[in-house]
Amino acid sequence: MSPLHGLVSIEEAINNNRDEYYQDLNETKNSQPLTEFLLNLYLEQGKKVFTKLTQPQIEETILPLRRQEILNILKDRPYASFDFIKRRFLSVNPKTLHYDLKKLQEQNLIVKVGVTRGAVYQVKL
Repeated sequence: MSPLHGLVSIEEAINNNRDEYYQDLNETKNSQPLTEFLLNLYLEQGKKVFTKLTQPQIEETILPLRRQEILNILKDRPYASFDFIKRRFLSVNPKTLHYDLKKLQEQNLIVKVGVTRGAVYQVKL
């Protein structure tokens, strides 16, 4: 599979410019208009690929349900303490919640502000 698979489609570009393509194709004595047309298509498609490859990609992360819920809590209430989060998950072991918070930090989704018992968590901006 090509590394550009899905990024560039010459067929789609030709289809979008069908009238010009057939006009240039019908000029059988001179191949220059068709050649210029195709080179322009490749140039435009190359620009699209460049744009797609240089734009920062937003990584969609699939989170376990509890971590997604923690993230939602932090989106609703910035600067939530561990105790606040723990009260939302009464049946979950606190060590498990600490582990979930650590994993969310490792994924750069949240930030821990402070180091003592008064530390709070917030969504990373």
